Amino acid sequence: PPMHSSRTLLRATSPLVLSRGAAAAAAARSSAVGRRWASSGGASGVAFDHSAFTNDFLAQVTDVTEATDPAQSSQILRRLIKSDVLKFMDMQDAPEKFFLAHRLLSTVGLGGFGIRFTVQFNLFAGSIVGLGGPEQVARLEEIQRKGQLGCFLLTEMQAGVLSGLIVETTADWDSSTQEFVLHTPDDKAAKNWISQGYTAELGVVIADLRVDGVSHGPHAFIMNLRNGEGGELLPGIRIDDMGTKTVANDLDNARVWFDQVRLPKDALLNKFADIKDDKYVQTTDEKMRIEVIGQRLLTGRMAIAEAALLSARVLTMKTEEYAKTKVCNGINGETTLASMPQLASVFEESYQQLDDQIAFTAGVEERLNECLRTGSIPDADLVDAISVCKVRAIDVAIQRSHALRQEVGSYALMHHTGFELMDMFLCCKFAEGDSRILQMKLMRDRLKQVKKDGAGKALLDAIMPGEDRAENMAALSLARKLAPAGRDLEKMAALMDEVGTRVGTRVGTRHAHALALTLTLNPFPSTGVRSTTSLTWSLIVTSVMVSVHHSWSRL
Repeated sequence: PPMHSSRTLLRATSPLVLSRGAAAAAAARSSAVGRRWASSGGASGVAFDHSAFTNDFLAQVTDVTEATDPAQSSQILRRLIKSDVLKFMDMQDAPEKFFLAHRLLSTVGLGGFGIRFTVQFNLFAGSIVGLGGPEQVARLEEIQRKGQLGCFLLTEMQAGVLSGLIVETTADWDSSTQEFVLHTPDDKAAKNWISQGYTAELGVVIADLRVDGVSHGPHAFIMNLRNGEGGELLPGIRIDDMGTKTVANDLDNARVWFDQVRLPKDALLNKFADIKDDKYVQTTDEKMRIEVIGQRLLTGRMAIAEAALLSARVLTMKTEEYAKTKVCNGINGETTLASMPQLASVFEESYQQLDDQIAFTAGVEERLNECLRTGSIPDADLVDAISVCKVRAIDVAIQRSHALRQEVGSYALMHHTGFELMDMFLCCKFAEGDSRILQMKLMRDRLKQVKKDGAGKALLDAIMPGEDRAENMAALSLARKLAPAGRDLEKMAALMDEVGTRVGTRVGTRHAHALALTLTLNPFPSTGVRSTTSLTWSLIVTSVMVSVHHSWSRL
């Protein structure tokens, strides 16, 4: 719902100084989305006092902006953890609290502490909640009481956000000692850009589980990295710092290697799989696979999309307050910068576009919260919708912030205005799944569906009246154009070059099912393929954004 009235909540205070007004705007946004949660709990939500939670949470993070290095920032997080304002189990019992807390942090400014926070509660603790057995989940109570920090070790050097999800770190079962042997086979398998990797004493690491030489795919393990808070690294673990960044240097990022590190049997998070009598076994009907592990990434994508939107909105609100006090010379004498037509237009367009996105992400979050509460795996429809949130919301946040930056002169160069944090939007774009990779996956999946349905159904869908008719026709047309290439990548590149320039004007889709990848092409193409079709990819992405634009509005 529109939130233009909330502009008055934020006064001319630095976005790096926690503003109660900005926090109230975040809380109001959440309440507007889930008013029934706040009042009575509703059929699917959790009842809690948003105002009280906002005040309690902000009281724990009032000094976030003063923490300029990882040591200070990590201590604030330890304090927040021990306060119990937000519990680790809220990731399952009351996920609305987690999303609200994440939005509240974005009102401070899109900085490193927000990443530290979501790594701790979503990726680390959330993985244990979602993947751990009862005894492992029960361990979270002690971790919270002690204020221990954890990290999430998934991304590897040669399998980053631009390359797709590949796990080469190994965890071999040693039946003679009843232990797992965790190992980094080479540098390309080193865990990379691990947030909170230096300050955490615990970690959830994703490794390829092998029993008797047979790979069972990626699995999650909980492990100790250090000998207590601030202690020495345990034997076999090596960590390097990723270096100074352009922004968010209050967050430590690490590269991590394991050299024959031994983990106890109960290190394997065993809700879905375990080792029994030295054999790998499934413990539920739900087969352990990367999609199960990736549920935390879906939550992260949702949180990142919301944070980017709210951060851009707070930046807009803050800049508008400044512009109202900045005196300029107009045609009829003195006026304010805010009244200048070009800037007034930017404000109006920004509020409209950001609020539209906020409303869309709110609806998707509600669906995701239900899955988190029940422990169910989101269906393909919801997974696509979350991807749309990630792609579209962050793109709008970047576009609107850039448009604003160009209209306010030297103010945009000043520290403590919020513009100095704009590099964090780039982080939002590639974190938890690079937006372009998500677009490519959506494109591939849509054409695979055409192939699965067959020509008959695809043709019927294309000619039958309905809101998806244009999209169905475009999908069928593109599939027909690309089909002659088969698995010949050179022919495929030529066909994609031929049709790529025409796709953007024809796409109207459902859930950003964009239409420009082959039915058989791997969604994570090799460097060679990228280099021969760079222009094509650019054209395709343009068409995808048209597709995404239609998709979120219809959802």
